[in-house]
Amino acid sequence: MTSQSDFFNEPSNLNWWQLVGKVCIGLVIGGVIAALLFIILSFMGGMFTSAFGQQGVSSVNPLLSLVLLFIWFLSTFIGNIAIGGIYSLFYNKKYYNTGKMFGLIFLTNGILFFFLAPIYIVFASQIDILFLILGFHILFSVFTSAAQIEFSTNPNYSASALMGNVLWFVFAFLAYALIYKMSGSAEVQQKIYLFMLLPPILGYVLVPFGSGIWEKVYYKAYELWNNGFYIPSGMEPEQDNQETDTNTGDEVNIEN
Repeated sequence: MTSQSDFFNEPSNLNWWQLVGKVCIGLVIGGVIAALLFIILSFMGGMFTSAFGQQGVSSVNPLLSLVLLFIWFLSTFIGNIAIGGIYSLFYNKKYYNTGKMFGLIFLTNGILFFFLAPIYIVFASQIDILFLILGFHILFSVFTSAAQIEFSTNPNYSASALMGNVLWFVFAFLAYALIYKMSGSAEVQQKIYLFMLLPPILGYVLVPFGSGIWEKVYYKAYELWNNGFYIPSGMEPEQDNQETDTNTGDEVNIEN
C-alpha cells in the first residue's frame, strides 16, 4: 500500500480504471450542472432570446450580465466543490487533504469572480460576446480548480499537473470556440441552449481526461529518469546533506 508521503517522492500514476472513473465523475457533475442550467433557461430563456435581437443597443436588460455571472458561479463553484468532495471520497489515498483542497478551490473561484465580474458588465449589451466570455469563464474555472486539487495533493509535481491541465484547458476552449463559430446559422434558442449547456460538460469531462493522460505519460518519463517538472522542497537539500553526513560517519566507525 502506498503511503501519503510517497506522493512527495514520485509523480502520481493512476491506472486506466481510475482514469475512467474520473471521466465518469466529470460527466455526471457536468450533466447535473447542465440540467440545472436547463431548468434556469426554461424560466429565463425569453430574456436571452430578446437580448439577441437587441444586442449593441442600450435597451438590453442591464441585469442580464449579472444573471450570467450568477450562472457561472452556479456552474463552477458548486461543481468544483462537488468534484473535490467525490475525489476525496473515492480516491482518499491520494486526495486526503480535503480542507486544503476546498480552501484553494474557494480562494481561486473567489478571485476569478471579482476579476471577471467587470468584464461581464462592460459587455452587457453584446450578448453573443457574453456567451463566449461565459464559456471561457466556466472552462477556466474548472481548469484552475483542477490544478489546485492536484497542487494540494502533491506540491512537488504541481508544475507537471499545471502543464497537463493547461494543455487540455486550451483543447476544451478551442472545441467550444469552434462549435460557437459553427453555430452561426442555428436558431437563436438553439444557440442559447448550446452555449449554456456545453461548457460544463466539456470542462468537467475533458480536463480530467486530458490531465490523466498527461499524468500517465509523465510517469513513464519519470521511469526513464526524465524528471524535469519535479520541484524540490526547501528541506530536501538539508535532508540530503544529513544523510550524507550520517553515511560518512557510519563508514568511519566501521573502519575504526
